[in-house]
Amino acid sequence: MSDLIPTDNDNLLLENIRLSKALAEAELNFSRLIAQLSEVVLTMKDGFFTFLNPAWETITGVSVEQSLNTSMQNYIHFDDVNNVWEQLSTADIFPAERQIEFRIIHKNRQVRWVALTAQLNQTQNASIEITGTLRDITDHIVTQQALTASEERYELVASSFNDGIWDWNLSNNDVYLSPRWKEMLGYSPAELPNALTTWTDLVHPDDLESALESVENFLNGHDTFYENIHRLKHKQGDWVWILDRGIAVRDKSGKASRIYGAHTDVTSLRNVEETLLQRERELNDIVTISPDGIVTFTPEKMVSSVNPAFLSMTGFNCDDLLFISKNEFDQKMMTLCDAEKPYKIDIENTAPLLIQISKTKEENLPAQAKTSQNSKFNFSHHQPRHRILRLTQYYLNNATTAIILYFRDVTLEIEMDRMKSEFLSVAAHELRTPISSIYGYSELLINREFDDVAKRGILQAIYDQCSSLVVLINDLLDLARLETRSQPFFHFELQPLTAIIEEAISSFKMHEEIHKIEAHYFVDESSLIYADKDQIKRAVLNVLNNAFKYSLNSQNIIVNVQLRTSELSEKQIGVTIEDKGIGMNPDQVSRIFDRFWRADNVSDIVGTGLGMALVKEIIDFHHGEIEVESVFGQGTKIGLWLPLNNSQSIENKEYK
Repeated sequence: MSDLIPTDNDNLLLENIRLSKALAEAELNFSRLIAQLSEVVLTMKDGFFTFLNPAWETITGVSVEQSLNTSMQNYIHFDDVNNVWEQLSTADIFPAERQIEFRIIHKNRQVRWVALTAQLNQTQNASIEITGTLRDITDHIVTQQALTASEERYELVASSFNDGIWDWNLSNNDVYLSPRWKEMLGYSPAELPNALTTWTDLVHPDDLESALESVENFLNGHDTFYENIHRLKHKQGDWVWILDRGIAVRDKSGKASRIYGAHTDVTSLRNVEETLLQRERELNDIVTISPDGIVTFTPEKMVSSVNPAFLSMTGFNCDDLLFISKNEFDQKMMTLCDAEKPYKIDIENTAPLLIQISKTKEENLPAQAKTSQNSKFNFSHHQPRHRILRLTQYYLNNATTAIILYFRDVTLEIEMDRMKSEFLSVAAHELRTPISSIYGYSELLINREFDDVAKRGILQAIYDQCSSLVVLINDLLDLARLETRSQPFFHFELQPLTAIIEEAISSFKMHEEIHKIEAHYFVDESSLIYADKDQIKRAVLNVLNNAFKYSLNSQNIIVNVQLRTSELSEKQIGVTIEDKGIGMNPDQVSRIFDRFWRADNVSDIVGTGLGMALVKEIIDFHHGEIEVESVFGQGTKIGLWLPLNNSQSIENKEYK
């Protein structure tokens, strides 16, 4: 029985057998694991391989059996041998670890990049043992080289276009700013760090908030491309306008992991843009304040703009015209224009066109009613019933404005031309009549003999015609002085109107047997005017003279001096002169202030047709008003109204 009981030696033997099996099994599993690795596991002694796993053959194309006990130098690219061997054969302190990237030569002569991670140990006999792994990084290196080449090419192209590039890795907040990016702001590459704060510190304070908001909106959105314009501070202190553009790399969920892009200096373009905008503003101001009407049309022949002057001329509202077609605009103008000068514009006709349009409601003054038998006008407000416009069209055919219609109000010009022609014609006639008489009588005296009585009669006729001629010329000269507002021609002072009226009435005392003047003073001498006494007296005399001439004998002339409040709530003092004479119809009243004009029914009454023209100029110069009321066949009433005691306002006004 004792032989069946295991002894200590037997137990030890059994343990050894068990451990040997476990070790063999572990070595087998390790060998299988090593064989399955894609990385090369190696050991070397003094540069010669002592162990390699099957991955070695995949990388080099050489079997493990052929490579064992051979030097590693046999497989390293000749340009990398010295560097690799120097790092693997020397070490100051052991154990030492090395991380080396180098090239090896494949059996088929291909070059592959590998990364060696090696642990160096020195033995007692000074040999160096190396244990490590070798990894194929060819694809990584090729990708990195392609990326580097791409960045270099982009940097080169960007530099040729004066652009700087930037790259922002959102995962680690790393920022790359190219040398050109920094040079654009006057810095060398080493002067500015590659950091996000470099950009934020240089952004103009007024632009920073909007720039950061633009970046944030881009990151939180799903757009691929980013764009923003802001100012960066140049090293010299100036501000550089930058067009910042970028593109995002996003994952499947749309989250951006990286942004890269370019900076473009657009300062010169921005300056040009600002200049153009300023020029546009100036042109808009010019168009806005222009006294001429301007209407523009798009290439599609739609109204794109109208200026205030055109609206004032026509009475249209801006909303009535904007974005209507050219045909609709033409129809509106046709309804506005008078048949005598219609709106009829031909696209092929670029010559100016005269059109006649009705006045707007605000301009149709006076508002007082009139019939064929009576008329009442306030001549300080009376204006022509129509406007005459000269229309010129321009065809530009550009991208924004195809047609411009230019309206100029030539009412005054045409009226002045008409008045000038009429004036020259009438003035020549009025001057020729006395000159012809003087010439004829003088010729008689030269060529024939007359007795003293006849000779005296001829000389008296010559004298009378000369006197008439002098009066006519003086009136013309006075009218010219009044029109040019010649200040020395007037002598203003504060004085009562009643005294001036009394002096004027006293001049007609000798004619009381023909007409008697009834004067009524509803004011006293405390009611003052600031005026030229002689000119106001002249105006009153002219009106009184007409009342005497155009009234039948023994009819009274009624003169009233009184106060009133004008439509503008201003205090006025005036004189009204009323006769019971032949009167005037509305058409005659409308021409009462025309120079040399005289009604057909008074041709037998002596007169030059300048008296009432002088009256109007004098009253206008005193900032007064004239009112005319007349009934044909019954008489006329004329009122001359002046500001009451208004010396301050008249002294401060320019005489125009």
